[in-house]
This record gives sequence, structure tokens and C-alpha cells, in this order.
Amino acid sequence: MKHILHRLAAAVGALALCLTSARALSVEDARALLEDNYVDKLPAAAYEAATLDELFAAIGDPYTYYMSATDYEEFTAAVESETSVTGIGAGVEYTADGILITSILSGGGAEQSGLRPGDLIIAIDGVDCVPASTDHRALIIGEEGTHVTLTVRRPDGATSDYRIERRTVTLHNTTVTFEDGVATIDCDSFGLQTAQYFYDGLEQYDGEASLWVVDLRGNTGGYADSAVGALGAFTGFGPKLYYRLNDGNYFYRIYLAEQMTEKPAIVLVNGYSASASEILSGGIRAEDAGIVVGTRTYGKGTAQIVADENSYPDLFSGDSLKITAYRFYCSDGNTTDRIGVLPTLLVGSDYAADVASLLSAEQPARGEYLTLELNGNTFYLDPAAAKSAGRGDALSELLSALPPDASVARVTSSGADVMTPAGALAKYGDPAQSRGFADVADSAYASEINTLATYRILGGDGKGHFFPHRTLTRAELATMLAQALNVTNGGASTFSDVSDGSWYCGGVNAIASLGFMRGFGDGRFVPNAALTQEQLIAVMGRLVRVLNFHADDFALALDGEALAENELFARLPAWARTEASVLTQYDGNMLYADLAGVDPQAPVTREQAAATLYNILKTLDILAY
Repeated sequence: MKHILHRLAAAVGALALCLTSARALSVEDARALLEDNYVDKLPAAAYEAATLDELFAAIGDPYTYYMSATDYEEFTAAVESETSVTGIGAGVEYTADGILITSILSGGGAEQSGLRPGDLIIAIDGVDCVPASTDHRALIIGEEGTHVTLTVRRPDGATSDYRIERRTVTLHNTTVTFEDGVATIDCDSFGLQTAQYFYDGLEQYDGEASLWVVDLRGNTGGYADSAVGALGAFTGFGPKLYYRLNDGNYFYRIYLAEQMTEKPAIVLVNGYSASASEILSGGIRAEDAGIVVGTRTYGKGTAQIVADENSYPDLFSGDSLKITAYRFYCSDGNTTDRIGVLPTLLVGSDYAADVASLLSAEQPARGEYLTLELNGNTFYLDPAAAKSAGRGDALSELLSALPPDASVARVTSSGADVMTPAGALAKYGDPAQSRGFADVADSAYASEINTLATYRILGGDGKGHFFPHRTLTRAELATMLAQALNVTNGGASTFSDVSDGSWYCGGVNAIASLGFMRGFGDGRFVPNAALTQEQLIAVMGRLVRVLNFHADDFALALDGEALAENELFARLPAWARTEASVLTQYDGNMLYADLAGVDPQAPVTREQAAATLYNILKTLDILAY
């Protein structure tokens, strides 16, 4: 069998659907499909499975499972997130003062009658609804084409009656609004029509908008092609997404048109923004088309195909098999698997929308303000206006999220002065929110260490200390990488000398399972042993290869014999030479120092490991600001 690209071949949504007991697909047929299409080699246990449940348990992939006809229908509907409702065409909230209109649906009766968000319904067909409750909902809803009279109080106190026709309105997974010079695209999932919604919104509002806010919070994914289309509208022609198949080959998705806007995008994300959302947010960041604001995304870097009756009519009749078939990489070659997308500004979920609002301000005509250069884009920040609007906490959160070498300037009537982010936080925000370490000022790598601290990638002792000059242990490196990759494994220890429940057990298990670090062949990890320079080089080289497929291809093309004959690499053991070349030659030197000056057997300090990790993330543009 060949790789079948069905209509859902690019469906990458992280949706968990329950398995059903009514299955027509045999274990043998399912296994054959998986052998052909699954992204990795099947484990031995898969060939011992007697049931589908056992087969999927052996694979251990939450995105590969059987769907009954009902499951498949629900899956498709969930990705599309399109539904129709009949009513007045408004979102409402029941309050003590009446029914508050919070939003107006396009094409509904409320829109035609001129109602607006902020209006308050105080009576329905003459029936008082103050205070309001869900009991009043029955008075509003009704059959399509019927009418209802609403008594509405406007924010200025004026009261009027409106005769509203009840209509059926389709709720789309993507809506575009425009207010105060800012256009907002709120995208809940990537359905088949989502890219067109982006295009329509850009065409309608880009001429008036100063920038775009794209809200992907809670968007668990959908069709990758839709995400590629939406991304291309902001970035223009070129490859936007790469897929790696189980045979090591690639194919890619390319956007073939010009970009529809040159305005920057502020993309809002959270821990539930996954897969297709990461394609869009990672692409915006990679191509300098804007910035990403919020928390680190979910970290799903695999794509699924769906085998169904269209692709395999002899095996399915309404039911289907969803299979993880590819690993995908963003337009810069970086994976989002596990690591997710690191926002340009890592801010708490409660602050993301306010931070975006603060950054959406146009350049003030006068007075004191800040300019921020973030990921190749200029933003303006008015601290006085932020505080007067009650957003002082969001302002502090924003300033504390700026890495130490971010470009900040204070503009007054006298001109512009360069400021450090720490200086800006001290002057305009709460300096207690600083994320840096107190004991790294004398480190040669203070900026690198504090940048990683800003992005919550490094942990210290919980009291603001990192101890940069201390020797790094193997357990400490494992936990450092686990935090950087956002992974852990809380199960039983896989090494005889790593105690269950120890502070490093989860990190050691996770990093070992990913193949970054290995034991000593006798079941021991030796967690408290000092890490050597050659071990650091090998581990960090493996990290680069996993994070970026271009780097992995570079490694696969290296000649081992040539490396052995190279005086620089011959000093290292054979198991470290390829990774040393990746780390020091793929895209410049990512090691903390020149390899020629490093003693392979010498111990590693915490600052050296942190600086190398920073160099990797910065060189690969995983840290992009």
C-alpha cells in the first residue's frame, strides 16, 4: 500500500475521541495499514496484539485510533466547529440589571435592528426581565421567521423598543472584527473554510488596521492546509510546512500567492493551542511577520491521515482509522513536538489579551512613551495610558517578559534614549516581577542565563539563585533539558540508581526515553556524576538534530572517516564526533566556546551548559524576539 492522502490527510487536531466496541476493522487489516503509514517502526508488541485495543496500546500514540461511523462524524464536526442557531442573533449574559448583549452575530436580526454590544434588554414582549436569569431564555428563542419585541436600555440610559426577527445564523469557527484601528481574528479551529475567513477579513479591514491580533487560545488544531493558507496571507510565497514520512523522505506545503498584509500580527496562544495553531504561530514567529504572546503552546508536532471508505472501500463503511503518519516542521525547519512554540513574550494567560491591547497602541503624537523592537517589528507602549486604564499589572507582566538584550527606547520631547528591559521595568512597572537570577552578574554568560530565566527555561534554587560556576551533574543536565523541552516522565525509574520520587527522576526518565542521554550499560545512570565536556557536546548535538530537521540532514550527510581524520574532532570519542560537528559547524558555533579550547574530559559548569542551550535556541530561532 502507498501513503494515501485523504481529505483529512492534514488533519492535525489534538482531539481525544472515545473508542467504541463496535468495530468492523480486523486487527490484521489495521496492522497492515499501520505498517504502511505509521510514522515510526511498529514495536514488537504490536505484532502480538490480538485486539485493536491491544494494538493501539502497544503503539502508545494518543493520536492513532479507530473511529466508528459516529465517532468519525463527530470528529469531522469538531474540526469544522461550524454550527447553526436560531434566535435574535446575539450573545448574551444574564445579569442583575437585565440581559446584557455581549456580541452581535453577523446576519442576525439583532444586527439588522441596530443593537450593539453593551445594550441591556430589560423587557421581552412586555415581560420585565430585571433581574435576568436563564428562565428568560425561553422568551427570546423561537421559530425562524417569528418576531419578538425587546425593550433595550442603551449605555447612555436611553430606552427603546426593537422588533427583532428570529433568524437562523451560522456560527463560524473564525470571526473577524475591527475596533479602534485593530483588526482581530478569533480562530477556534482550522476547518476547511478557515483560510478563506482569514482572506476575507484581511481584504475587508487591512486598509484601516494598524496591526492584526490573531487569537488562537484554546485552538487545538484542524486542517494543516488551512493553517498554511492563513500563514501565507501574512508571510507570502514560500514553503510553510514540512512533513517527514516513515521512510525518511519529505514533502512540503507551499503558499503560492503574495502576502495580503504588511502589518504585524500579534498571535495569542496558550497551553491548549496545538498542532495547526502551532503551524501558524510558529510560522509567524519564524518569518518575522509579528510576535507570539501568551504561554508555551501544547507541543504537538505530528500529523495524521484518516483511512476511510474513500481511500480503502474494502475495509471501511462509514468508520475509519486515524493514523499518525508524519512528523511536521514549521517553515524554519523547527519541530513543535513536545517543545511547542515559545512565545516572543511569555506572559500569564490572564494577561495575554491585555498585553496585546497595550502593544496595539499607535505611535503617540506627543508625551513620553516606549518603542519596542520585537522580532523585526516595532511596537509602541504608553505606560501612563496603561496605568490610567487599570492595566498596570499587565504592563509589569509585559516588561518582565522582555529578555535582557531586547531593544527598548524611551521617547520624550528631548529625543530617544536606549533603555534596558530591567530599567524599563524599574521605572514603569514592578521590579519585584523580574525573572532574572541574583547571582549571575559576574558570569560571562549572564545575559544568556537570564534570557532563559525570562522564558522559564532555567530553574534555580527557588530563591533567585542559579549558581553559575558550580559543576553540573548528569541529573542537573537532564532536568535542565526536560524543562527546556517541556517534558517529564513521572513513572517508575528506568535506572537502578535513580530513586522513584527523586527531584530529578521525571527529568532523567524523559530525557533518557528521548535518547538524549544514556546510562552506562549496567542499568545505572550515575545521576550525581559530574558531566564531562564531551558528554555535553554529544547531548547538545542530539538536541539540535531533534529540534531542526535541516540540522539532522546535515548530520546524516557527514562522513565519519573524515571526522576521525580531522584533528579537531579526533580528540573526541567516536560517539561524540557527529554531534560535535552539528553543534559547531551546522550554523556556526553553538557551543559556549570554541571547540579547540575545550578539554573533552573536563567537567562542565552550569553556566557553560546554560550558554550552550541558549545558543542553540537562539541560533535555531526557537527564541525569536
